[in-house]
Amino acid sequence: MVRTMDLSLCREAATWDSLVASHPFGHPLQCWGWGEVKAATGWQADRLALYDGGNLRAAAQVLTRHFPGLPITMTYVPRGPVVTPSDIEALQALVGALKEHGRRRRSLFCKVDPAWAPGDEDYLGASGFIKSNEPVQVTDTYTIDLGRSEDEILADMRSKTRQYIRKAEREETEIRRDVTGEYLNACYQVYEETAQRAGFGLHPREYYQSLFENYVADRQHLYVALRHGEVLSFLWMVCAGPHAGVLRWGKRRGTGMEEQLSPLVARHTRDEDGWL
Repeated sequence: MVRTMDLSLCREAATWDSLVASHPFGHPLQCWGWGEVKAATGWQADRLALYDGGNLRAAAQVLTRHFPGLPITMTYVPRGPVVTPSDIEALQALVGALKEHGRRRRSLFCKVDPAWAPGDEDYLGASGFIKSNEPVQVTDTYTIDLGRSEDEILADMRSKTRQYIRKAEREETEIRRDVTGEYLNACYQVYEETAQRAGFGLHPREYYQSLFENYVADRQHLYVALRHGEVLSFLWMVCAGPHAGVLRWGKRRGTGMEEQLSPLVARHTRDEDGWL
């Protein structure tokens, strides 16, 4: 029998972001700002929270989108739900809440893709979810334990990467955190170059402006590497819970420094913010 829990619909951005950021399985794509960004591209965002006697057991930012020309929708929980994977009771209660929410939204299905450790997805199957063969987000990610010392982290890198970091530090490279959006246009140009080389598509420039404006300032970190005032590389992250998720990154070719800059920006980010 599924335990009864109290379902709440959160309508306050600060309350929701605090909930996500304080949870050990919170993720940047479950932050309020991501829902607002997607709302501008045709999705509707709802934030559901399940409480058991006043204690949060599970939460999910649910995005809804209509199928073109049809009176039906799909629902999606990006990099969620926010729940302890082994909490089967909470997951089962969440299944019921998502089904009810889906009925109200006329949804055919709800897809979830939490950023959990390998093997933890088995808890989803035990709670009533069905494995999909069509993932939305990337299925393989790389996680660095920042509890280790810098020397330990550097020791795991290739010797060439460590050389790039040291060389870029000697080449009058300045690393700056952009908190005003001053470098967004320059970063977008670098990102366009990166996309053309790597063969992936881009959203319009306005999409990235929306990202910058909708994420809370103290949770997003846009770092740029400059030489003589020119942006050569950047790393853009959002932090929530124990995760610092990379939203975008890019580097410019033809400078003679492109291989050196990305590791240096990442190292500087860890030094200043404790994130990578």
